[in-house]
Amino acid sequence: MFRLYFYLYLTLAVCLSSAAWVLETYFPSPPAHSLEQQLAHHLLSVESQVDNALIKKSPLASFYLGDALKQPLLRGEVISVNDPEGNVYFHRLAVDGDTILSAGPYVQTEETASQSLVSLVFYSSVALAVVIFTGPLLIDLSKLRRASSKISNADFSPQVQFSRFSLLKSIGDTFDNMAQALYNRNQSQRELINAVSHDFLTPISRAKFALEAVDDNNHYRHSILQDIIELELLVEEFLTYAELEQCEPRILIKDYSPDELLQPCIAKFMSYCQLDIRIDCQLEKISVDKQSFQRLLQNLLGNAVRFAKQHIEITLKHTKKGTLLIIEDDGPGIPEAMRATLMQPFSKTASVHQRGYKGVGLGLSIVKQLCIWNNAQFSLDNSSQLTGAKASIHFLR
Repeated sequence: MFRLYFYLYLTLAVCLSSAAWVLETYFPSPPAHSLEQQLAHHLLSVESQVDNALIKKSPLASFYLGDALKQPLLRGEVISVNDPEGNVYFHRLAVDGDTILSAGPYVQTEETASQSLVSLVFYSSVALAVVIFTGPLLIDLSKLRRASSKISNADFSPQVQFSRFSLLKSIGDTFDNMAQALYNRNQSQRELINAVSHDFLTPISRAKFALEAVDDNNHYRHSILQDIIELELLVEEFLTYAELEQCEPRILIKDYSPDELLQPCIAKFMSYCQLDIRIDCQLEKISVDKQSFQRLLQNLLGNAVRFAKQHIEITLKHTKKGTLLIIEDDGPGIPEAMRATLMQPFSKTASVHQRGYKGVGLGLSIVKQLCIWNNAQFSLDNSSQLTGAKASIHFLR
């Protein structure tokens, strides 16, 4: 913002300086005549030039004059010439055409210094006026920049409060109205997501509890349970994506045991797939946001379940930068050309190895957004041990 102000000020200064130079060079003001100049003009113009003691006569041939002075002199005009000491002499051609009449010397008034002082005062006043006029404008623009930055970070509180004399008052009021409208919309969408989440997940949970009363040997029990769990995962995926698109989640970092974080997600998938899910974790506690961690694990584990043949391995370990979560499977892997595309919403990859829960293509886009909110680094690669896909999330300290 300061650079913009500097460019504006520099442009105005260059324009004013250029305009002043053009005016003084090509349109000079005529010299002001002092009393001495008026007197000399009168003396040289009177008819009784012969007997006037104040007039000095000299032959025209003894004077060397350039064309700029000679032409006015031959036309009968009075010309002025400065000597090396700064004195002024006035000359006029006599009636005979061969004699020059001279009056002087007269001490020249110091107009140059005073004119320079006047010019300095004028341009200084213009510069001060520009500062006074544009300074508040720069401050108001800085407020707008800070407010737009806060809105981009989901802070919709009113930020711009200009005085009633500000040139940007109407823009600031419009900006605050926009921020308030975004805040109201964000609150409405948050309430809608919470309501929809409750309305969808509650009957799904009731159906799961009802299945617990059904005989384990019932042929349809396992199939219905699979469908309910898949529906639950789909609803959670949609709601998570909608929530992350509209508002920043509340991040609360605490210490948790690995079992507290891992087992609920693993149990959800183990209920309808016969895969070998192994855990490699020697940590006693993990410092993360529980809700974000389990959402990340559920989405990555859901992808692994879709493509794995027999084995999935979950690794948790400490590094110099923080905590590293790795999920690997023995599926077909992910071609390098498709990795960036899969992180876009509703992007899916077809495979003959895909099983059970198929999702809607939101999993990796949710993972990507959650990693941004949690200051984590997410990467996709192929596993060197299980030959399938390898997803890594590095939770930075």
